[in-house]
Amino acid sequence: MSDFDGSSGSAPAAGEVTRLLVAARGGEAGAAEQLFDLVYDDLRQLAARHVRSQRAGQGPSTTSLVHEVFLRLAHRGDLPFNDRTHFFAVCSRAMRQLVIDDARSRRAGKRGGGQAAVDLEAVAVAAPGPAMAHEELLALDTALGELEREAPRLAQVVEWHFFGGLTFGEIAAALDVSERTALRDWRAARALLHARLGGGA
Repeated sequence: MSDFDGSSGSAPAAGEVTRLLVAARGGEAGAAEQLFDLVYDDLRQLAARHVRSQRAGQGPSTTSLVHEVFLRLAHRGDLPFNDRTHFFAVCSRAMRQLVIDDARSRRAGKRGGGQAAVDLEAVAVAAPGPAMAHEELLALDTALGELEREAPRLAQVVEWHFFGGLTFGEIAAALDVSERTALRDWRAARALLHARLGGGA
């Protein structure tokens, strides 16, 4: 299991995280702060994957991603998460959006910036994506948004594997499908994204 899933010996129990999510949603005083303390290390590991998807010196830091995402999610007065897996999946998506927003703002004043090629072949199982320039991140985000509208599950597999670092076994369990199906979804999604990004299948 990956660090994202929190299966290491020092990781908090899924039941305790879920209990605190329910408590925070119910307005229990201090529950959100306890939750943040409990999952902080796991959130940092998740944020590190998103930071490593950028070129060195570009984009937000691991610490800033963790704090910004948790503030957005926990201090809006609502934590609408079913369980620990759902919570971390939403956090991963929020982190990706922050990275994309930062890349978009950095690129705003630049000229050019046509569709960039993104090498999804370079992504290994349970490994973070290769470092990409802002143009590549934005091109991938656009293509992924189009894929999400047409095939939501395929886009979710990319989100969890490429950005979140989940293994295909973990993705299969979360989607309640076989690992072979999750791998087939990844290959189909990768082919579609390559076609959209001009890289072929």
